[in-house]
Order: sequence, then structure tokens, then C-alpha cells
Amino acid sequence: MSSPILPAEGLTGLPSIAPAASIAVDAGGVFVADLGAGDGDASVHAARGGPPPEVIDAILAAHEIHEELCESGYQLRFFAAPEGGRTRVELHDADGNVVSALTIAQALDIAAAAPAG
Repeated sequence: MSSPILPAEGLTGLPSIAPAASIAVDAGGVFVADLGAGDGDASVHAARGGPPPEVIDAILAAHEIHEELCESGYQLRFFAAPEGGRTRVELHDADGNVVSALTIAQALDIAAAAPAG
């Protein structure tokens, strides 16, 4: 029996993605730049181009929030839920101690740069 799916034509090798130099200004920018670099663990190989601009913007925004939390001595940690369960979110201090458990809504408030309460 033959497959109804035909191989892609006209795709030769991996694309050359050159991200804008302006995004490689800090660790988050370096990570985003590495998405298209093609080397190392952080590289992403896409058959038709790199991540869409809105994905890169979201990565950089998340990085900025992470940096602000770290500067304040905190970090959010997300724990995958067992099948059928809910994702667990915890706020940790700089030493890794649990400060408090958060709801998803509270984590989203932090992500939106709103005060958690």
C-alpha cells in the first residue's frame, strides 16, 4: 500500500535565519537570537522560516518579567499536573524556598505586571 502523502519539493537544507541585531542585547535576546542560529540546544530549525515575530515578542516579554522577579529575589515555578490534574504554580525566594502557592490567575497577574494579591 502506498502513502497518499507526497514528499515536500523545493526545500533544500535548513533555512538561514538572521535575527535582527537589536534583539541580542541581554540573556533573553541572546536566547531569541539563538533560535535562528542553528547551533546548540536552543536552536530551532523550521522548514519555512523562524518563529513568528509575536512568538519572539512573547519570549522577550516573559524574559523581562523573569528578570524583574529575580531582581526582587523571587521566581515563579510551574509544575506539570498529573493527567487530569491542575498545573501547580509556586512563588519561590532566591534560596529556592516556597513563599506561597499561587493560582493560575495570580500567576497571570504577575505575568501581566499587575500586583499579585
